[in-house]
Amino acid sequence: MHSRAQFRCLNQGGHRPFSAKMATLTLAAKSHAMLTPPGRNIMWLTRLLGGKMKGRLLGKMRSALMFLMFVTAQTQFSAFAQCPAPTPAPCAPPRPGGQHPALLARYVLRPPWNVAGVDYRVGVPPMTTLTDWQSLSGPGITVNAAATNGYVRVDNTSNVVISGVDFSLHGGAYLFFVNSPNPTVTNSNFGGTHLAAILANVISADPNSPGLTVSYNTIDGGGAGQGSSLVGAAGGGTTTLTYNWLKNFPQHVFEQNTQNVPYAVIYRNNLIEQGAMQSGAHLNFLQFDTNSNSSSSVDVEYNTSYQIKQASSGEGYQFYANGNGLVQNVTLAYNVMIAAAPGVGLPVPVSSLSMSRMVHGGGSQNAGIAHDNYIDPTAAYGWLYYGSFSGWKFSNNYNMTTGAIHPGSP
Repeated sequence: MHSRAQFRCLNQGGHRPFSAKMATLTLAAKSHAMLTPPGRNIMWLTRLLGGKMKGRLLGKMRSALMFLMFVTAQTQFSAFAQCPAPTPAPCAPPRPGGQHPALLARYVLRPPWNVAGVDYRVGVPPMTTLTDWQSLSGPGITVNAAATNGYVRVDNTSNVVISGVDFSLHGGAYLFFVNSPNPTVTNSNFGGTHLAAILANVISADPNSPGLTVSYNTIDGGGAGQGSSLVGAAGGGTTTLTYNWLKNFPQHVFEQNTQNVPYAVIYRNNLIEQGAMQSGAHLNFLQFDTNSNSSSSVDVEYNTSYQIKQASSGEGYQFYANGNGLVQNVTLAYNVMIAAAPGVGLPVPVSSLSMSRMVHGGGSQNAGIAHDNYIDPTAAYGWLYYGSFSGWKFSNNYNMTTGAIHPGSP
């Protein structure tokens, strides 16, 4: 059995929210109840004993009761003080109830874990209050409210946090960082018809802005357009994409274009849907452009991707350099990857395929491991690009349509 104080600790771990204010009010109420007019309790005891207690005995009992109440209050207060403080986080935790709760219902086999966009929601947390991007101000921030080329630029400022901003207003705006290390974009919404006119990325960090973090955002690329990617990072350090809803993009989701400096990628818990919506584009959920062998780790885990036929096609996750370098130390695990052709009979004809290959390796030693991925390759040529997985190890990758384990690298 837990004490009441212990239940308050458990509340901090994920049950009903419990704040310091509530703790203060609860403790105050309990102290008031315990310490209110102790004379009332003494009067009750006096009546119980027939009123025969002498003043001296009455005083001693009053003191004893007061001491007992003080010890009880101190014990409960100490229990409050020992409750571990919640771990601070930059954003709210994912909410239950994903965008596509029935996405996996028809499969023979589904993952045993909670799946991004299916079992829990990603993107901007519900009830988030968003600020108009045109009202942004602060050190290093420039706002260009031009009718068809709106953007927010951050120059020469480290550790900038852009949070709770609606970049979809006024037709949409893009965001880029110049000489601004460790920028963070969180809890923000991107979209709008003007994004079709951008030539680069919706969110960009230049080579002197390493350590980009993009988390808990909804980024709608607006469908067909000239943009290369939703997110682009050219600096070193660790680039982080987590808990985002990434959708309706002309070509790519994320480009890591780092040259000759150490870098790492954390790409987790995102919902990715509908890319290559521009005719002549090439689909990629992840693409590198590097001439160095400096990737310390590339972690792609717990993402959900869903692709049906669009204007163009291509691949999902790419792990080759598109240059003279090698992408190494890759972990590709616990992802759900779906290439679908709704309403089309089996086998899916080539004209209805939504992807070519779902994963393209790097072909280098110490390249990576791929395990516990759940795949539906129904509308793809296959889930792996032949001959590109030298140095990779495969285990427990499942075909959700049959329940069978996919063979290793072809």
